[in-house]
Amino acid sequence: MTNNSLPELGRDIRSQFLFDPKYISLNHGAYGSMPKVLVPILQDLRMKAEANPDRWLRRDMFPELAKSQKALANLIHADPQELVFVFNAMTGVNTVARSLVLEPGDKLLYFNTAYNSVESTLKFIKNHESLKLIKIDLAYPMSDYEVLDLIQEIIERENQKKDGVIKVCFMDAITSVPAVLFPFESAIKLVRKHNILSVVDGAHAIGQIPLDMHEMDPDFFITNCHKWLYAPRGCSVLYVPFRNQRLIHPAIINSAYADHSDPSDKTNTFQKEFAWPGTADFTNFISVPSALEFRQSLGGEEVIMKYNHELAVKGGKVASKILGTEVMENAEKTLTTAMVNVRIPLKNPNITDDEVVQAFIDKLLYEHDCMAPVYKHNNLWYTRFSAQVYNDLSDFKYVAKAILSVCKELES
Repeated sequence: MTNNSLPELGRDIRSQFLFDPKYISLNHGAYGSMPKVLVPILQDLRMKAEANPDRWLRRDMFPELAKSQKALANLIHADPQELVFVFNAMTGVNTVARSLVLEPGDKLLYFNTAYNSVESTLKFIKNHESLKLIKIDLAYPMSDYEVLDLIQEIIERENQKKDGVIKVCFMDAITSVPAVLFPFESAIKLVRKHNILSVVDGAHAIGQIPLDMHEMDPDFFITNCHKWLYAPRGCSVLYVPFRNQRLIHPAIINSAYADHSDPSDKTNTFQKEFAWPGTADFTNFISVPSALEFRQSLGGEEVIMKYNHELAVKGGKVASKILGTEVMENAEKTLTTAMVNVRIPLKNPNITDDEVVQAFIDKLLYEHDCMAPVYKHNNLWYTRFSAQVYNDLSDFKYVAKAILSVCKELES
């Protein structure tokens, strides 16, 4: 214990999570991990629901949901009425993408680093609404300035064509693969200058980086509480500022639906429309304040983020030395947050790229009892290490050696 009675972060607190003692995870970014302390809290909430389902689902759970909204609003500097719960980031992305009223020929901007399901969603609405998709290719490592200059260049190029108007830009806060901090705050301001709406996929954001919605002022922002915030899986929040709430309807329409396309309509049904997606287990949402209390017991947001970032930087260096490669980072050192990308020495596997990915998953999980995903970017193979409060440098050493072993096996 430290002088102020806070626990030492690292391997010593792994017992506060639910991992198999033999399993080493450097993949927190994929699914998150819930601390043990939330298990009895969830159980108690679910027992309340079962003891009197009508009272719970019709009345008692709503004040509890409001407490969670308020706790999250305080954390990310938003008004509670600008936040609604959804079950995951993809639900949030689909909600926004399929709500916006667009005209045939309108253009949507997005990036080659978009999460694969986000790209599929955009392809769906493109085909359904006869839109044009404009993909911006990023080849990391890149500086933030290079990314922003490229966005400006593409917007100017597309506007000169006069063959459609760019209406929306879909961007990440932190991309999944490669796991890099995208200059989303500057990009939001950039696209707004061109009257382009910003939709930010912040799946990895809350709990990993500080967020201030009113300062950043995105048009839409979605983030998973079950990844880096330690909430149970199936807990995400969608931020929609008051100015845009008339544009958005939930992916699952309920009886509160109302059309607000008339500019003179000043009514607001945003909260009511999202309040009831149908009968479900809402206890994941209600447990958010307990997850935040657990974070406070570890030292709070700043302590956790500092530990995870510093471990990712140090761990990346250790892993790159073992692998004989390098960390994906730019000259300004802005790419690495709590996830770090390290190139792996895989050059000539005699199988397809998808088979490579699946082989690493199977061999790491079932032969080495560990996990860090591999992926290909800019024709090079990388692994993504997630640093979390229950990890230390020994985890990076172990997983890097396991990855090196698989590389040698696939090239033998």
